[in-house]
Amino acid sequence: MIGLHPRPLARWRTGIVLAIAVLGVVADPNNTAHAHLVTSGAGPFFDGVAHFFVSLDDLLVVVAASLFAGFLGKASARWVLLSLPLAWWVGMLLGVNFAMPWNSSDWATGITLLIAGLVLAANPTLPVWGVAVMVVVLGLLHGSWNGAAMRATQTSTIASFGIVTAASVVTLLFSATAVSVQTPWHKIALRVIGSWIAAFGMLAIAWHFRPAA
Repeated sequence: MIGLHPRPLARWRTGIVLAIAVLGVVADPNNTAHAHLVTSGAGPFFDGVAHFFVSLDDLLVVVAASLFAGFLGKASARWVLLSLPLAWWVGMLLGVNFAMPWNSSDWATGITLLIAGLVLAANPTLPVWGVAVMVVVLGLLHGSWNGAAMRATQTSTIASFGIVTAASVVTLLFSATAVSVQTPWHKIALRVIGSWIAAFGMLAIAWHFRPAA
């Protein structure tokens, strides 16, 4: 029986990851709204899934954190796969039930994108606990913003399961890809994504402080 070799499969997976990240970075920087959740017409669970993938600030933060964790090895990738969705879930519970002292304006989400992108681009060596702390903070912040949007629009809490499921799938895909990357040019390409994400964050911040027309 003829099968596919691992190397071509790895190349295809890396290519898919690059394509998703590039599409997210080149999209409209103003499409980072948390004011409402997407209505897919397929029920609240899929509304949550759709919301995650069209909210580029959420998607790109998860991409950056997952790739960075994967670069540091399997242990970091496993911790991120566990802690990021859990922190996101806790953040949503807080956002749904309480008015948090921070808000989800473009400049706030731009800062998280900027930091996550710069960390991925620089690729510093951090202990596993350091990576876990970083992703927990990111998950709590973005999760609370999702929860606040759900509270404002009176969206069913079932949507939170869709958001966490989508975040978990993206975390698994991107962290596993980074772990499997061996060739130098693949590593460079994935780190370049970090610089693009950081640039996207800077653009979101600049958009927020643009002069009024």
